[in-house]
Amino acid sequence: MVAVLGGPGPMTCPQCKEPKAHRSHRDGFKDWCLGLFNRTPYRCRGCSARFYVYLHGETSSSLRTPEERKILKIRRRYKWKQSKRTMLAFGICFVLLVGILYLLMQQRVPSD
Repeated sequence: MVAVLGGPGPMTCPQCKEPKAHRSHRDGFKDWCLGLFNRTPYRCRGCSARFYVYLHGETSSSLRTPEERKILKIRRRYKWKQSKRTMLAFGICFVLLVGILYLLMQQRVPSD
């Protein structure tokens, strides 16, 4: 379970084929523009190559090992369950708020 929360290890570099690539900081206009298209910069510690990976391409078989892809899949499933719980909580709170407002806004007709 620690691997699920801690995240997978380094990504495989497409040039040197070593698992030494890590996420790189965005720097400049080019990185900002590519970020709009869900591309994330990576840099290899071995050969210093810099490359871009689609956000959903991090699970590709050429860049991740099967174990890392499994970890990413588990993390995605966990985040989706957490999102569903959050949406359910907000939905219940919304219904309660509407009910309370309805009760407060009702006009009471005094009896003669």
